[in-house]
Amino acid sequence: MNMLEGTTRGAVVVRHARKLRTAGFTLVELLVVISIVVLLVGVLLPTLHRAVRAAKSTVCMANLKDLNRSIDMYRTDNRGWLPTFPEDSAFRSNSAWSVALFKDNPGGRNVLICPEDPWAEILRTSFTYGGASEDLGSSYGLNDFIVSSPGSFLANLSRTSPKRPDDTILVADMGPDDIQIDLDEGSPSAAPSRNFGRLSIDDGFQFGEPPSATVSPWLSGRHSGKINVLSMMGNVKRVNVKPVLSRDIDPYYAACAAQDCTICLDLELPHYSFYESSAFWWTGPVPVR
Repeated sequence: MNMLEGTTRGAVVVRHARKLRTAGFTLVELLVVISIVVLLVGVLLPTLHRAVRAAKSTVCMANLKDLNRSIDMYRTDNRGWLPTFPEDSAFRSNSAWSVALFKDNPGGRNVLICPEDPWAEILRTSFTYGGASEDLGSSYGLNDFIVSSPGSFLANLSRTSPKRPDDTILVADMGPDDIQIDLDEGSPSAAPSRNFGRLSIDDGFQFGEPPSATVSPWLSGRHSGKINVLSMMGNVKRVNVKPVLSRDIDPYYAACAAQDCTICLDLELPHYSFYESSAFWWTGPVPVR
């Protein structure tokens, strides 16, 4: 090997070493990359979270449509009656309508659970316990103004109908959704009562009950401040509850009454009013037998 070849080979080795040194990340470059990744995660996570919640809300709406089909089949088999008990029945005060609805189809009860319900898993475990007198776990409630009418007269949808059936609440998401942690166990305590799956028209008042009767607040905003509502016509829509949760319950709403709200016009009772979303407990006159 002559001196020229040795010098050339040495130069190649030096250049190769320099390439190896420049191929790696410096500390500054690594920090920049990490910062970009953190920024992207921060931007994408809320979007992903919203997408997941939207998907769960869609499942909830599908559950309500399935519930509507089950209710329709029940009504066909029971001469038009909703799954409820007569007012004078011994089971009226301690029976969930869902018990009657799924008495012959216990496997269909999974549609009673909203995936956004924080009590979903605890409520689902209640399916393992039978009995017609239990408060069967459910994420949904039935319009109690209809089923608690005198003699349950409104509960037969084949003989009576509101003025605006597609705007009349039949079934909707219900709470309460608050989770209380058992400090000793470090896990959620028993799920709160869902009032046997009955949607009272007001927090603190229940149609057909004395004013002193205690009713657990059921109004929820589990779908980003909204609830899903099944109308008497079988359609499902999202109802904004933020206006209702942010104001005191008034005994009479002029805007609600203007849309033929029976509770406003005929009864003048305090009630949750969803007139902004065109959802009502009952519209038009209540037929008299």
